[in-house]
Amino acid sequence: MKCKILILLTASLISFSPIRSQTDSAPGDKFTLLTKPYSNRPLNLYKGQFQLNAGYKFAIRSRSYDKDGNLIVLKDIGTASVYHYYLLEMKYGVTNFLELSAQTNYMKRGIRLVTENYFASVSDAIKVNTVNETKGFGDVLLLASLRLPITYKWFDVSIDGGAYVPTARYQPPEPTHKVSNITAASAFTVDYHFNNKNGYGVPVWQLSGASKFTVSKFSLNAEFTYRKPFKEGENIRWDQELTTTKAFTYSTEKYQYLLNSSYVVNASLHYQAAGWFNICLNSQYFYSGGGWTEYWGDKYKNREESIFTIEPAMEIQISPAIKIYEVAGFPISGRNIDGPFYVFMTLSFNSFPFFR
Repeated sequence: MKCKILILLTASLISFSPIRSQTDSAPGDKFTLLTKPYSNRPLNLYKGQFQLNAGYKFAIRSRSYDKDGNLIVLKDIGTASVYHYYLLEMKYGVTNFLELSAQTNYMKRGIRLVTENYFASVSDAIKVNTVNETKGFGDVLLLASLRLPITYKWFDVSIDGGAYVPTARYQPPEPTHKVSNITAASAFTVDYHFNNKNGYGVPVWQLSGASKFTVSKFSLNAEFTYRKPFKEGENIRWDQELTTTKAFTYSTEKYQYLLNSSYVVNASLHYQAAGWFNICLNSQYFYSGGGWTEYWGDKYKNREESIFTIEPAMEIQISPAIKIYEVAGFPISGRNIDGPFYVFMTLSFNSFPFFR
């Protein structure tokens, strides 16, 4: 894994190495700017350009990695599931080298565990089903991006800074457990259904940098993103008790937590096959760690997570205003983390509403 990080960081350093300045020139007309191929575009939007991105990610949670990096096939143990993720993002080019953006997301995922059976006698059995569901809007990410104030020809560098604003309702609502198929005092089915929300619950700041280097129809990109929570957070846990009438009563308990810090390293190679068609192969490494969670008054270190993924992708220009991006993710290795296969499709609308 250290070798993979070294490869990605080396690509990043090569792209960030000092290169002579480029000649500035006046921007082109609106049609020319909107139809520029990826190999000829800077990292940020042009002055006055507005971009609206709507994305959908479908993931199949069928693989996982344990603490030693061993692969676990989840469908073999009956815990495979699917994941739905929706993205909404807006960007605006204040100048040719300053861009502002805001984004949020909505996600839905349900994980059903293996059914457990508890036998009180030969004829009496309690069946237990458990579902952990997560759904809801995420926090809003506000970013400002600054790039080199030069006309892009073959080299570009940008740096982003901002924060996730805790706008999501992150506290979990009351569980919706139920008991059914009651045939005797010790013969029934218990369905545990835990409801969770999206969001961090505390502000999380983000700092990232990107570089782009183009030769002919080929472009090499390197990106690095770091996230860290501003402070500790507070949340609630639900405790449940099954009464003699086979009904559940609930109570809550507060606990403290500190989110993990994380970083993501990307290195990608693009090929401009045609003016309207760009293909890409991206490699991504994700790491998360350093946080803790409180249980019954004691703090326990969060597990460290990491994953290395390969992503073939493509960009298609449908019209001057509309582009489509498609990405497929294939996990290669990891530790303490799910390794889903996913497809991420994004529709991008671009315009110059104040162009003169």
